Amino acid sequence: MAFETEVIKNIQNKFKETNTDAPNVWFEYGTLWADTNQQSDVYTIRQALEECLNSKYKVKVSKLDATETEPWDQYAFDITLKPFYEDDTFQPEVVS
Repeated sequence: MAFETEVIKNIQNKFKETNTDAPNVWFEYGTLWADTNQQSDVYTIRQALEECLNSKYKVKVSKLDATETEPWDQYAFDITLKPFYEDDTFQPEVVS
């Protein structure tokens, strides 16, 4: 819960720095969700989330398009472990 609070506060601070309103963001089952139609919002949210992560993790963004009943896009920000080939700190070991 402390991590989620830290991330949401960091997102809100990023939007305050640019004097813009932050979109509705929340965590559900470990995924950060955002209601927005602005690609710049997605970039800002991703940047704020990545600032709170250990360097071994990355953020995968998925988009759910607007519908007739919900006329806005939703974005899911999933935190995933970096594959070994993207991790600069990975040290392969030979086991014999």
